[in-house]
Amino acid sequence: MQWWMYAIATMALFALTNFLVKLAGEGGMDSIFAANLIWLSAGAVGVIFLAYGMYKGSFQRAVQSTDIKLLVLPILAGVFLALGMYTIKRAVTTGAAGPSVAIANSNAIIVALLAYIFLNEQLSATKIGGMAMVIGGIILMSAL
Repeated sequence: MQWWMYAIATMALFALTNFLVKLAGEGGMDSIFAANLIWLSAGAVGVIFLAYGMYKGSFQRAVQSTDIKLLVLPILAGVFLALGMYTIKRAVTTGAAGPSVAIANSNAIIVALLAYIFLNEQLSATKIGGMAMVIGGIILMSAL
């Protein structure tokens, strides 16, 4: 499958996630309880993928071939993801869903800037223009 197909699938899955979280909040579900359920269900999916990887042997090969110092990166990413799931839950249940999700999903701007600073990835005029359009879109979506 092409990278853009995964990106579109991610967009759809995250859209469903955020809409379901909004529905739960509208129904009066406590934010911390909802975040706990999200973390548990995400963890269950992780266990399923881990079991599959162990069954196929790919997990063991990855452990053996990965520099131990690199293991901290996905662990930190998991912590940040868990905290982000809580903060997006709070944002969509206490505010408007559209602007909350637009702001949260504009993280691509931060990723591009960090990649520029730390990985020497290029920022073309087109990419910078795209970032400006995303910021403009957020401003428009957030306007009353």
